[in-house]
Amino acid sequence: MKKLILATTLALLSGSALAAFNGPETAAINSVKEAQNASDDSFVLLTGNIVQALGNETYLFKDDTGQIEVEIDNEDWMGQDVSPQDKVAIRGEVDSEWTTTQIDVETIQKL
Repeated sequence: MKKLILATTLALLSGSALAAFNGPETAAINSVKEAQNASDDSFVLLTGNIVQALGNETYLFKDDTGQIEVEIDNEDWMGQDVSPQDKVAIRGEVDSEWTTTQIDVETIQKL
């Protein structure tokens, strides 16, 4: 009986190790235009340029569809120097407030 329980337990454990999520994927928002109309906390993955520093860790980000304010905490720069000519990829979330929408950046990568 103990061998049967052990064999069953091992079979279940080995089967669960091979399990994976098979549901629909959540698509990231990939443009400023989409981000401006997205709901709060929507995931974004944008590629473009940071064209201006606005102060207080806030910057103006621009892609081919428009521009939007982004908040990048000092530690999220990870020592990278970025100029307006440098293309970057930013990953973060939409932060919608009363009258403004901006992106709360989690990571930034110079391309």
